[in-house]
Amino acid sequence: MLKVAVIGAGVSGLSVASLLAAAGHKVSVFEKNQKIREIGAGIQISPNGFCVLKELGLSENIFKNSVHNNSILICDYHKGKKLLQFDQRSVLGNKDFRLMHRADLVKILYRSALSNKVTFNLGYDADAKSLSNQYSFVIAADGVHSKTRALLNPIKRKNRRSDYFAWRSIVPNKIKHHNGVRLTVAPNKHVVSYPIRGRDQLNLVLIQEAENNEIFEWGMTERPEEIKRLFSGFGGDLKEALDSIETAHKWGLSSHEVPVNWATGNVFLIGDALHPMLPFLAQGANSALEDAFVLAKLITLLDPSEAADKYHEIRKPRLSRLMKQIKNNAWKFHLEHSFFRACTHSGLRFLDKSFPQSASLPFRWLYNYDVTKLNI
Repeated sequence: MLKVAVIGAGVSGLSVASLLAAAGHKVSVFEKNQKIREIGAGIQISPNGFCVLKELGLSENIFKNSVHNNSILICDYHKGKKLLQFDQRSVLGNKDFRLMHRADLVKILYRSALSNKVTFNLGYDADAKSLSNQYSFVIAADGVHSKTRALLNPIKRKNRRSDYFAWRSIVPNKIKHHNGVRLTVAPNKHVVSYPIRGRDQLNLVLIQEAENNEIFEWGMTERPEEIKRLFSGFGGDLKEALDSIETAHKWGLSSHEVPVNWATGNVFLIGDALHPMLPFLAQGANSALEDAFVLAKLITLLDPSEAADKYHEIRKPRLSRLMKQIKNNAWKFHLEHSFFRACTHSGLRFLDKSFPQSASLPFRWLYNYDVTKLNI
């Protein structure tokens, strides 16, 4: 039985804590907030993340608290007209792609951790270095602005600003939004929308290119009038959804190259602490779940040095490919030149009429990956 400390009670921290505790280890979670909470909004759980939740025995709870994403719809912003829609089930088979509120996922993971006898230390701003002398392993799940990542990689301490601003809001689902993800693209900006919580609510993510001056805090709020001004060109029923925004959180997006040092001694990075990524493929939480499964297996089987090497060997190629795809999506979503936009949109309309399912083929490597089937 190992004695393991986990810093942070987000998706990565709670999932790795539950996996380790279920395997019989003594796990303590240290969370700086006074209570377990998640201030985010909607979250997409693609099949590659869902398989880890299934391994934890949480399938039924996830089903009850989520909406099935049955297709992805791409629209032009001006009048909201469809460019391409494809049903993922023909590619993914019976695997599940779920849409839910992040707070609901955190609550499910927290209850799972408690049922597996994980100990929680709330209101405790833990330091990985000091904990490393008291525990067999320390897993740093301390998020995008991880102090532990900076400790392990002192040369590249800070996140890199991306010059994108994002807004998140949840509004009543009063429009005829399909049961899936809609991507509405425009020059230098885009909107992602999907239903959550029994389809009664609509999750909105609005992203625009703008110099963010290293403003990375989620806690900022934006005046609804300002959002409506910035996204005034969006038409169709999405305009109605944007007009219904009453509260929105705003923050400047940041990213960080996958660091050189993933572990030092018995201290390991996981989730956003290891690979903070831009939200252009909705894989932050899913990658964290993959990390959790791999790391929980490795530290159960191997000593710290061997576990660190194997962790890097398994995860680095996939994360590198994912980061590259995210970068490609960033400019594809925000095409500005009218000629390139017209050509791209014509291609999407042609694909929609001739063979829409081919649009999902490039994502097989991402969604059909089942980390629980790896020979670890």
